[in-house]
Formats: sequence, structure tokens, C-alpha cells
Amino acid sequence: MQVPTQIISAHCVVAFPDVVDIENAPGLRTALQRIIEAHAHTCDALIADLSASRFATATALSVLVEARRQTRRQGMDLYVVVPAPLARKSFVITGLNESIPLYATLGDVPGRTAAPIPAAAPVTAPAARMPRQPGGGHRGECRTEDGGAAGGEDRPAP
Repeated sequence: MQVPTQIISAHCVVAFPDVVDIENAPGLRTALQRIIEAHAHTCDALIADLSASRFATATALSVLVEARRQTRRQGMDLYVVVPAPLARKSFVITGLNESIPLYATLGDVPGRTAAPIPAAAPVTAPAARMPRQPGGGHRGECRTEDGGAAGGEDRPAP
């Protein structure tokens, strides 16, 4: 799996695909492991950029927990850029925001400039999509009475 990556200011920035699921997670895990091992001596931190994601699946959270273990073993920090409120909510509900620092933008990450990185590359295997449910929402996606996505206001990540 090709994962867009840039090294900026001793930070390795990795753009995640819009959806991390059981089809693309193994390739993403392998790519992250290789990136972490290859840059452990040149980068202080790995930044997982979830800017393309509207929500964070349990599979995405699992991939990030493993990346946190690997970065710690290599003496690196892990930061996650997660601007979407619904995606941030997954981190808060699971408590991962207590152990993995979250930021609303790349520019908010300590020691980083706000230089843009390329969008996530298409995944070779098609990403599985959740079937539509009556009422217009996806399974696992909260909807308000007027049909809008629930999840609170767009607040900066803690």
C-alpha cells in the first residue's frame, strides 16, 4: 500500500486514507511499521494525518494504537491530526485522546509548520462502505431530527 509521507521539521507526516477498514488496515499497518523503522533515527515524531476522514473506525483506532506502541519503542512521539468532530468523538469515547495527542490542523502540532501534504493515495483494494440505513444515516453515525450529522460543534481538538 502506498501511503503519502513527508518529512518536515524532524516530523514524519503520514496521510491516512479517508476510511481505514479491514480491507486496507493490514497494508496500512505494514506501511506504518516500515516508515517508523526507516525514520526512527531521523524523525522525532510520527504525525498521522486523518484530515481526509469524516469519522474514525475502530479499525483506524486499532492501527493507531499499534503505531503508538511502535513509535514508543523507537523513542518517537505520535501525534494525530483529526479535524472532523465525528472522528474526534471516537477518540474521546474510547479514551485514546488521553494517550495520543490530537490536533485540529497540521499547523497546531508542536514543532511543525503548516505545510500541506498530498491527499491520501487511493487504496488498491476498494474500501468497504457501510450500507445506508432508513432515515439516510449510516450505521454508527448519529443523525439529528432534521437529518444532519450529530457530533457537536466544530471545536478545536483538545
